[in-house]
Amino acid sequence: MSYTVFARKYRPQTFEEIVGQDHIVRTLKNAIAQNRLAQAYLFVGPRGTGKTSSARIFAKALNCVNGPTPTPCGVCALCQEIADGNSLNVMEFDAASNTQVDKIREIIIENVRYMPTGGAKYKLYIVDEVHMLSTSSFNALLKTLEEPPAHVKFVFATTDVQKVPSTIISRCQRFDLRRIPRAEIARHLLYIAGKENLTLAAAAADTIARGAEGGLRDAESMLDQLVAFCGNEISEENVLDVFGFTGQETVAGLCESVMGGASAEALQVIYGQSEAGKDLSRLMGDLIVHLRNLLVVQHDPRGMADELSAEATAALLEQSGRISTGQLLELIEQFAQAEGRMKWAANKKMHMEIAVIRAIQTLGQVTLTEVLETLTALRGGGALPEKREVKSAGVKVVAPRPVAAKVEVEAGRVEVVRGSLVAAAKAEMAAQSAAPAKVEAKAEVEVEAKVEAKVEAKVEAKVEMPPPVVVAKVELVEDLVLQEVPEVAVDLGVPALGDIWLRFVEAVRRNRPFIAGYVETGQLIDLSNGMATIAFPPDGTLPMSYCERSPNKEYIVELFSQLVGKPTGLKCVKKEGLIVEKIAPSEVKVEVAVDPLIAFKDDPLIRKALEIFQAEIIAN
Repeated sequence: MSYTVFARKYRPQTFEEIVGQDHIVRTLKNAIAQNRLAQAYLFVGPRGTGKTSSARIFAKALNCVNGPTPTPCGVCALCQEIADGNSLNVMEFDAASNTQVDKIREIIIENVRYMPTGGAKYKLYIVDEVHMLSTSSFNALLKTLEEPPAHVKFVFATTDVQKVPSTIISRCQRFDLRRIPRAEIARHLLYIAGKENLTLAAAAADTIARGAEGGLRDAESMLDQLVAFCGNEISEENVLDVFGFTGQETVAGLCESVMGGASAEALQVIYGQSEAGKDLSRLMGDLIVHLRNLLVVQHDPRGMADELSAEATAALLEQSGRISTGQLLELIEQFAQAEGRMKWAANKKMHMEIAVIRAIQTLGQVTLTEVLETLTALRGGGALPEKREVKSAGVKVVAPRPVAAKVEVEAGRVEVVRGSLVAAAKAEMAAQSAAPAKVEAKAEVEVEAKVEAKVEAKVEAKVEMPPPVVVAKVELVEDLVLQEVPEVAVDLGVPALGDIWLRFVEAVRRNRPFIAGYVETGQLIDLSNGMATIAFPPDGTLPMSYCERSPNKEYIVELFSQLVGKPTGLKCVKKEGLIVEKIAPSEVKVEVAVDPLIAFKDDPLIRKALEIFQAEIIAN
């Protein structure tokens, strides 16, 4: 007798044997019990999730001698014929081999009028991968599918429902089969191992289930291959060797190396996996999944209960407490981009090494958001962020989240003993505002800085070297008094209107010369209630229409908002007796808008910080 593979030998024969599709099983059984049978069903789902098996069991349930029944006997002649695939009442074919309209007409349309034979009650047409049918074949099926004879039922299966026309889907009851959970696949593999007298380790079953990616047939085929490779005893190491998978402990260790900044250890893991013949693309995918699991347990510790064991979940929970959500999201994004590059790269190892080193640098970098938060706290006198430690290339670096700084002020001399540059800048400014020239007291200032965003400051640390000492000389002026300048309210009267109009016209001449001539035929007459009103002569229909036309209007509104300092609208009117003042190009000097990043770099505190940290600002 010929050998039967596990995928066929243990194929479900009843609804109760279907794994991981309880919602489908319950609906079909209730429909049969209540005699609420549709003319067509569409099973949608990934490979190996039970689409064709569900269709065959449904056929047995309808044509069993005891049927229609939710529990077919499986021993009668009709059930046996369906199970063996030689029933005349169940026509099963794949659409890829019969895609032409002539085949569909020959197999289905011309045969639906014939009654079932051998005591069967229904004729069923099971079409696998139905999305492979041509457009003309789908169109030929429409009428028969909508109003078939009472004894005919259609069951379609597909892995790509987007290619099935909506006119076909609307005539079917659609069932979406899910990927089978990892725990259920592992449990089913252990069941098969018990039936076959195999010794299958639980860790090996879990690894097979992880590699099957939700497909039970894939898992059964992998188990079949493992039995041929190593006999009746199967360990996790056998699974890893045969299929090139990476152990979960190895993936967790690689993630730990990245989080700890141990680039040498991470590169050793990649080298070892590459030398062992492992698929590095799969390793990268496993690393992304592990980071995703960390992200899930951070926000929902019970969210992984259905996918992982209690021990694995506890390990994830412990590891997730040592990395922030923002860092996890950044790592996932970086590794996902690297995975896309590795897919087509000849040297996958190089791309993975670069991605890991870049990720380690990202975790150890000082970012602009933290600098801004720290500066805000310094200027406002608020509480400073807590301390954060990162590792880079095996050297512990105290990154400015916070960086402690000890500053001594004595006799006009500021000595930075340790820490943050921002603290040094603040200390120097405090020394400049102090009186008189000779200061007897000593002050110690503890400053902490926090960092996090899209602009990065790079900090270098040297091993076994004492912290650098930066000495800043400060000349103090006696009797120097700093006074706050009160805010002065600006009244936008006629002079202000004229000044704003001059600057507006000059800016339009420089940035939008093609509409400058139209704009200069008008005159700004009002700037109140958030609205800039430009008047034109009675014959100024054309220039007024150009100013009101998009995108010219958007530019004018934005320019007025910048000049006024608040959102401003635009209103164009015609005015009798309007006197338009001609503006010469040299009458006004236009203030060029300053780039916010340039303004940030010019901040005295930031310049001091960059100088002391020997850092640079990188625009993202």
